[in-house]
Amino acid sequence: MSIDPLLAWRDAEHLLSSGQPGRAREHYLELVEIDGWQLPAALRLSTLSARSGRLREAVAFALRAAASAKREEDVALLEALTRQLFDLGEIEAGLACLRAHALEATSDPDVLRSLGQMLLSQSLPLLAQRFLDRAQRVSDGGAPADYLAGLAAFYKGEEAAAELAWEAALRRNALMPAVHRLLSKLKRQTPALNHVDRLRAAIARLPDTHPEAAWLHYALFKELDDLGEVESAWQALSHGMRVRRRQVVHDMDAEARLFERLARSPPSALSGGPPTLDAPTPVFIVGMPRSGTTLLEQVLARHPQVQDAGELRDLLCQLRWVCDRIGGPHLDEALCAAAEVADMALLGRRYLEKTAWRAEGRAFFTDKMPTNFLLVDHIARALPQARILHMVRDPMEVCFSNLKELFVDAYPHTYDQQEMAAHFIRYRRLMQHWHARHPGRILDIAYEDLVRAPEQTAHRVLDFCGLAWTPDVLASAPRASAVAVATASAAQVREPIHTRYMGQWRRYAHHLQPLQAALADAGV
Repeated sequence: MSIDPLLAWRDAEHLLSSGQPGRAREHYLELVEIDGWQLPAALRLSTLSARSGRLREAVAFALRAAASAKREEDVALLEALTRQLFDLGEIEAGLACLRAHALEATSDPDVLRSLGQMLLSQSLPLLAQRFLDRAQRVSDGGAPADYLAGLAAFYKGEEAAAELAWEAALRRNALMPAVHRLLSKLKRQTPALNHVDRLRAAIARLPDTHPEAAWLHYALFKELDDLGEVESAWQALSHGMRVRRRQVVHDMDAEARLFERLARSPPSALSGGPPTLDAPTPVFIVGMPRSGTTLLEQVLARHPQVQDAGELRDLLCQLRWVCDRIGGPHLDEALCAAAEVADMALLGRRYLEKTAWRAEGRAFFTDKMPTNFLLVDHIARALPQARILHMVRDPMEVCFSNLKELFVDAYPHTYDQQEMAAHFIRYRRLMQHWHARHPGRILDIAYEDLVRAPEQTAHRVLDFCGLAWTPDVLASAPRASAVAVATASAAQVREPIHTRYMGQWRRYAHHLQPLQAALADAGV
């Protein structure tokens, strides 16, 4: 018996809004077979599957929706589908949706800015800027649009354009803490040119209860630190740390259990098969954030056979798919347990299927997600051909560098000295465990070696990866086709290799005694 699709859709939406997702799902399953209704019905089914914890089903329905995206004329629906695909780790399919005629032709500024913001979150500023520029030509988006335009320019290395956009944003709205923070990081501040007075005025106007109040204190620390005003800088940083720590959730016991579970996990017989000969070779760069991972990535990116792909979420996304476990952007104990019996060959195939396009035809590509140090065992078993590079840095240097950086949605242990030390100790012990389990699979590269003896260190790295030596890797300018840098280190890595960031913690040594004592007690 045929159904009236419009009536069925209205019934399904009513059932969904009234808290009856199971009955609504039955209607959507009927609609997904009807021409013209596949995309909205499949998108609803993907969302319902994700809410029910069925990740594989959620991905399958999202991809089914994407198959009809080219014919869809509703730009809001295409925007929602793109967001769903990105959230599920289907980045290539999400990018294909952006080529739908309706999105390429739309002049809706809200949709265009939303898509631009999504692309910035995926570290794709070149594509993001196309949408943001189109939105701005249609209508002035005010301070938020200036902020996004500046962010796209910053990630592309266009610092002057970023500064102009962000200053324009502050002229419209002086209380934009994220913009103040970015401007402080854009360049080294001097007595003649700095924003200290403006920052102090903004701090006076914004209460600590504001969700972005900490941004201002971190910005003030950065500028005072540049100016050599150590005591005032520390007061700003310690205040910002306290404010931020009250905002984040960090379960130290849960973190300890996760690390213990990883260290106890038995070697699995379900390992990856032989390398896929026609697939590019992934080079994983792991370690603590602020350890020099981005600098190492930029060295490799200058090699003609290597494409830098940035910080990819694909490994964890595909591990979740293999285990059929929905969850957040970080490894958790439940996923860790499920992965102990997961098919590592399947993980390896899925990872390469979802990332090979990023190599842009080159033989190697980098995946520089620092927290993949938690997944070294999975990498080693799922991808026999992968190279694993581990950046190491002096414990006090890297811990202090983490403490003075405000991370938006990651690393909640970085706002307290004792918690920072505990995390570092667990990380160090876990990496020692991975070395013992997979001898020869991991190359440690000391940050200090990379900045003091870059040529010798680059030779070691290229030899380990199986890449021929070329002096291009030490050139001061990045290769024209290298991707933009969308990390906390974006401004620093565009400088020539230098040793200026070594020993910075010593100026604050008397304030960092709790951190130093905790590391010393653990023998680090």
